[in-house]
Order: sequence, then structure tokens, then C-alpha cells
Amino acid sequence: MKKIFAIIVLLNAFVYSSYSQIELEKKETKKPSIELVFCLDATGSMSGLIRTAKEKIWEIVSVMSQTNPTPKIKLGFIFYRDITDEFITKTYPLTENIDSVYSQLLLIEAQGGGDTPESVNQALNEAVQTMNWSESAYTYRTIFLVGDCPPHMDYQQDVKYETSCKIATKKQIIINTIKLGVSCTDAIMHFQNIASMSKGEYIALGQNADDVIINTPYDDSILYYSNSIDRSKIYYGTEEKINTNQINKDETMNLYKHSSKNALADRASFNVSETGKENFFGVNELIQDIILNKVVFDSIPEDQLPPTLKKLSKSERKIKIKELVHQRTSDFAHLLRLTKERDLFIQFKKKEMNNSNTFSSNIYEIVKKQALTFGIVFKN
Repeated sequence: MKKIFAIIVLLNAFVYSSYSQIELEKKETKKPSIELVFCLDATGSMSGLIRTAKEKIWEIVSVMSQTNPTPKIKLGFIFYRDITDEFITKTYPLTENIDSVYSQLLLIEAQGGGDTPESVNQALNEAVQTMNWSESAYTYRTIFLVGDCPPHMDYQQDVKYETSCKIATKKQIIINTIKLGVSCTDAIMHFQNIASMSKGEYIALGQNADDVIINTPYDDSILYYSNSIDRSKIYYGTEEKINTNQINKDETMNLYKHSSKNALADRASFNVSETGKENFFGVNELIQDIILNKVVFDSIPEDQLPPTLKKLSKSERKIKIKELVHQRTSDFAHLLRLTKERDLFIQFKKKEMNNSNTFSSNIYEIVKKQALTFGIVFKN
């Protein structure tokens, strides 16, 4: 009898253990995500908007990473003009590689236009229909449509925004609209309708989508350590993976040539967050994987080593790895401390300025409120 009882206890323990593991896996799969697509007018009148986007995108994603629980963040862009311009739309799909999509943003200049309306309908439909949106119930999906002109309602080939909004609602995509400037007043009704039909919000801002740029005494040091980490990244794995990662690294290093000091400092703040580390290091970055105990260096096949290490002897490799791990650990510690000090400095300055009606602050407040529905709570 005692043996039977013991067996039953063991079986119950096994079932409970299995159940607990299943519940743990369920909880892990419930990690929330934020998917954010900016649908931006890129005609000549939008030079201020494009400039502000280049300055503030990193701050926006950095603020979004400060949530509980920590979310995954994907960012995408659609730029639109009209059929008589150089392009009608340019689409950059949702991705966790923010460096990559930001590199494309840096290439965009406000050009063309000179007349109204614009191809708002086509851009919005592409944002809803062709973006690689996830289907998870724990994902907050949103589009920010930003421009100053109304949509062409006379283009027969277009899917009108009423239809796109219905599809967006079915996909649980919230469309928020931002009307810029005081011209093209006939656009107001359309932008308000788009937001209302898709449970989003409508706001109006100045033509240049003005924002606040706060330079800090920490920016130069942040750039130094961030650059040091980016330059030190080396990748292992198949030749294809190494080549792909090297392309991404080259793209990242170009950011230092073409981005402002403020934008790069905001990028660093995002990259040191739990959400941003994926963007910072990607996959198969050898030094970070060794630090996190994801890989044992001696277990990596010879043909999958980084090219820079293949040239060295085994003893030289170990010395080099030790040096790189020490340097990376030191650089990251400095970067983490400096970004925290910078964030506190900026928070203090913003309270002094008391200017809440900016492009980035409006987006932050809208996202903060809407994300609550998906269980995403911002820390401040």
C-alpha cells in the first residue's frame, strides 16, 4: 500500500512539474510586443517632419523600451508622395533591426509635391495590408499617419481609406493621425475620419513637427563607448551568417557618419535596454555570446570562427578573446552608467522647459495610453 501511495505521489509530482513547465512556457510566449509603423508624407513641404523623424526616432523607441514587462519592438516606415513624383511609396518592413530601418530613413529627403492632394490612400493601404504584422494577441500594433495634405479621393485604382480602416480594425491595428500645419484645411476631416474609424487619435501640430533637442555633457563620452562596442563586434557561424552580420555592421558604422550626436546618444540609450540589446548585438556576435555563456569558444568549429581569429594560433586566440571580453565588459559598463546619467539630465531639463506639445511627446502619450489595452505599462 505504501508503495502504491509513493508511486501516486511521484506521478502527481511529475504531472505538476510538467504542468508548471507548460505554464512557464505559456507565460514566456505572452511577452508583449510593440509594432510601430510611421506612414510619412515625404513631399517638399515635409522637410521639417523628415528632419525631426531623423532626430527623434531613437528617443521614441528608447522610451517605448521602458515598459513592464519588457517588450519586443519592431519599427517600419512607409514614405509617400504622388503619382507625378519620383516615387509614390517607399516601404521598409517591420523589423527588430532598428539600425537597418533607420539607415533607410537617413536616405530620405523631402522632395516633390508642389500640389495637393497626395497618395495617402495608397500609403495607408500598404501600411495595413503589406506590412509583416504579427497576429499575436499580446502585440500592440499601430500606424502613425503624418502629413499636411488630404488623400486623392479621385484615383480609381486606390483602395480608399474607409476600406483600409475596416481591415485595420479586424487586424487590431490602431491608426493614429497627425495633421501638420495650417494649410490644406480640407485634410483635417480626412485625418480625423481615419483616426476615428480605426479607434486611433487625431492631433494637429505645426508644419515642421517641431521637437526639443537637448544636448548633454554626456553625449561625447556616450558616442565614444558606443562606437568602441560597435567596432569591436565580430561574428561566428556559417559563411553566410558572418557575411550578413558584417553587412549589418558596416551599415551600423555608417550611422556615425550621417547621424547627429543627439540621435546617436538616443540610440545608445535604447541599445543598453533589455529590448535594445537585440538591435545592438544581433545574433552570433562572439564576444557578447561568450559573456552571456551562450557559446563556449573552444566548441566553435574552425570553419565557423570569425575571419580575424582564423589567422591566429590557438594560444593567440585565447589571449585575444580575453582582451576583447575585458574591453567589452568595461565599455558596456561605462555606456550603461553614462546613458542613465544622460536620461536623468534630460528628464530634469524637460521638466524645467515644461514643453509637452512636441512631436515625440505626443506620440509617447498616445502609445502609453493605447498600449495599456495590451498589458504594456510604461514605467514613467
